[in-house]
Amino acid sequence: MRLIHAAALAGALALSGCIDVDMTATIDGADHATVSGHMAVQRQMLDMMGGGEAFCPAEEGGTLTTTETEARCDVRTEGSFAEVFESDPGQPSPTAVDLGDGTVRVTFPLGDMGAQTEEMRADPQAAAMMRPMLEGHTFTIRIAGAEVISSNGTIAEDGRSASFSFNLVDMLDPNLSLPETFETIVRY
Repeated sequence: MRLIHAAALAGALALSGCIDVDMTATIDGADHATVSGHMAVQRQMLDMMGGGEAFCPAEEGGTLTTTETEARCDVRTEGSFAEVFESDPGQPSPTAVDLGDGTVRVTFPLGDMGAQTEEMRADPQAAAMMRPMLEGHTFTIRIAGAEVISSNGTIAEDGRSASFSFNLVDMLDPNLSLPETFETIVRY
């Protein structure tokens, strides 16, 4: 599954709650990445979305597993930056640029996620209704490679990945301030 498709879907579902996202884009070369991870949503949400194909397209590397209470989409796909970071028309897209020295700058847009929930945060009744659905769910995006050179996210102890993560309930905080982008320079 394209990384942007997964993130856009997560952003949209975050507004309705009930989703966990943990995705990693591993930079393997000057124009090659592998995307892996998972998204999990409550089973009733999957049914409201029209089933597994909308949530977890097999042609994009998704494998759907369902229980009575949860649907989980495990993802693994690889390809050129254009393939794995491709966005739907009109959607902000992550970018990956080879810097020519064995490193790649990956920039993932985050600002729209905060903007999408601004209206909900302004309505105390809507926020109160959403709080129980968002509690306990997280959104994590990770950029990995041979070595992280710099990042505005959290760099792992082994120095091979950087992540940006937040609890979805934080979207209800009127003082929420997401950075416009999550940016990482990584050596491949």
